Amino acid sequence: MKIYLAGPEVFLDDATEISRRKVEACARHGFHGLSPMDGGVDVNAPEASRLIFEKNVEMMRASDAIIANLTPFRGVSADPGTVFELGFCFALGKAVMGYSGHPENLVARTRRALGHDAAHSGVLSDGLHVEDFDLPDNLMMAEAINAAGWSMILPDAPVADPWRDLTLFEAALKALKFSTAIPRAARQGDGNG
Repeated sequence: MKIYLAGPEVFLDDATEISRRKVEACARHGFHGLSPMDGGVDVNAPEASRLIFEKNVEMMRASDAIIANLTPFRGVSADPGTVFELGFCFALGKAVMGYSGHPENLVARTRRALGHDAAHSGVLSDGLHVEDFDLPDNLMMAEAINAAGWSMILPDAPVADPWRDLTLFEAALKALKFSTAIPRAARQGDGNG
């Protein structure tokens, strides 16, 4: 089974090392990890963004599943690129799995970050409501994972380094390996990768 490895870890200085560790973890569980770090696109090339997009879309199409790190990134919600990848894979009918290194739900994180306007119940300081479904992030992500037969994997307490600690990623691999939500042949691999 080929798994696309999504997450904002690609923005780390040691992104190549994190990618290597994730791919190795996939192999230990009998999977083939497809990392956005693979492919060797020169980020300084004039058309780098288009080439990276095309390469990642090609890998997602070739995958059987996606595991997405949906830990809040530079704000109260997951990385927008990772969210796109999760939605793209869901639309393609791939198995979608996600985890977050932060256990708090979206409304609590948003209220803490933006402030709650006491004069308008449910309205935050920016004048907008935030969805309050007691989900770890936006309902579209959480419900896509639920529709695929899983729940977002969450820790009991915030993970100190959610970009380098692979404990939750390993839990997602184990859940995929033993899942009945995907065909047995796909879980065991098709022999091609």
